[in-house]
Amino acid sequence: MNDELQHGPGSNNSRLEEVLDDSKFFGHPRGVGALAAGNFFNSFAWGALYAILIFYLYSPFTKGLEFTQGQAASMVTAMGACNSIFVILGSWLADRVLGLRKALIIGNIIKGTAFGLLAIPAFSLTQGRIFAFIALFLMSLPIMGASNASLTGQLYRKTDNGRRDAAFTIHTIANNIAGLVAPVLVGQIGMKNYHIGFLIAAVAAFLYGAVIFFTQHKFFGPLGEKPIKPLEEGKFGKIFVRFVLVLIVVIGTIVALVLAEVISFQGVLNIITSATFIIPIVFLTNLLSKKDLTALDRRRMKPFLKLFAAQIVMALCGVMLTSTVAIFIDQKIDRKILGFEVAPGSVGTIYTVLGLVLAPVFVWLWTKTRATHIRTTYKYGLGIIFSALGYGLLTIPIVLFKDQAPYSLLWMVFYYLFLTFSDNLVWPIGSSLVAKLSPEAYDTQMQTAWGQAGTIGNGIALILFSFYQTADQQVNLFPIMTGLLLVTALLIFGFSKNIEKDMV
Repeated sequence: MNDELQHGPGSNNSRLEEVLDDSKFFGHPRGVGALAAGNFFNSFAWGALYAILIFYLYSPFTKGLEFTQGQAASMVTAMGACNSIFVILGSWLADRVLGLRKALIIGNIIKGTAFGLLAIPAFSLTQGRIFAFIALFLMSLPIMGASNASLTGQLYRKTDNGRRDAAFTIHTIANNIAGLVAPVLVGQIGMKNYHIGFLIAAVAAFLYGAVIFFTQHKFFGPLGEKPIKPLEEGKFGKIFVRFVLVLIVVIGTIVALVLAEVISFQGVLNIITSATFIIPIVFLTNLLSKKDLTALDRRRMKPFLKLFAAQIVMALCGVMLTSTVAIFIDQKIDRKILGFEVAPGSVGTIYTVLGLVLAPVFVWLWTKTRATHIRTTYKYGLGIIFSALGYGLLTIPIVLFKDQAPYSLLWMVFYYLFLTFSDNLVWPIGSSLVAKLSPEAYDTQMQTAWGQAGTIGNGIALILFSFYQTADQQVNLFPIMTGLLLVTALLIFGFSKNIEKDMV
């Protein structure tokens, strides 16, 4: 597939060629450096948020908002679900209206505002909860969609597989560095004052937007400047008005039903859960039915859908990290080291340190050794097995030492080790695969479709949390996840040849 098709009609101009040939950032285009910095601030902001959010929600007032543990876990998961749902809108705006760069800038302004609302102290329980609901709603509006991943993919020619794989691993390194600092800093601060932690998250979000704003012209040339497939003139206004009207009606109806006690808190969660399945299916169906897809595009959709099914299971693992595993650490793990109590949100630093140590090893493996010739599906399947081993490890203490909690912190160390191996195999490889398989006119929407695995994963988690509500009940999810992950990995290995064949 030639580069003119990938990058649009203007890809033969000298400025674009200069960007594609750029290798000033450790052998990569400088745009990768800007996007990696953006990923750093993005991960820092979200890492800071997740280090304290669930604990803030179920801590007693006035330190927190006094929700139950089950409600807090469901709210965090529902926010993640809505975020994944609305990312479709963000990617559509990026592809059809704003362009990738503007989407990144505007999206981070909205996100920073949401975090800033949580930084305002709760003068009353009602006011605090209202601000939290508004903030969670704004966090569910990721206007930037999958623009970062899409723009990263566009910095390389279709045949430049090695550098593109390494670029997404560089993003993983940036994410891990942020993940090292954010939980330690904000987690410990959160034990004293959650609102300062939320303020730090807001600043990080605004910095992400600033990085893209100040580097966009010099580092990206024409890439991401304009919509890939712009709307006809005057069409956006009509669509925008209709969307706002529908949004007002839907939100107004839900609020009215809750106030009238026609539906409960659980009822709202049920609505969100339903949407997590319906919307991704509709989105994928619409994408697959596009008339301008070529025969090659349609053939490449087959491996995409198979890997998408596996990604749903991996996404469910990610949901567990910020809910079930977070509560497990808070309630079941001994966090005292030499008399110093580590904040539950800071324990994840172990995960990040391991990621920082191992990620460069994987960059070296994929670019400098024979490992670069290993089947991509084998790498992906092996990553899923490592996740299965991690959850299998956490199953041991809850089965063999059920009444001996709190458990040693070492259980979490080895759990994080397995997940780090998994992350470096699954996430960069998955993103790189999508960049390779994407139809040219729908690059961002394909990245978004891949992200919809997270939407369905959140939906599955919401269903599970309706049955497993307390910390004692949720630990039973560990053996369930172990079995599910092992079955998924075996299926990937079994279909490996067919998947690789259709990817060519």
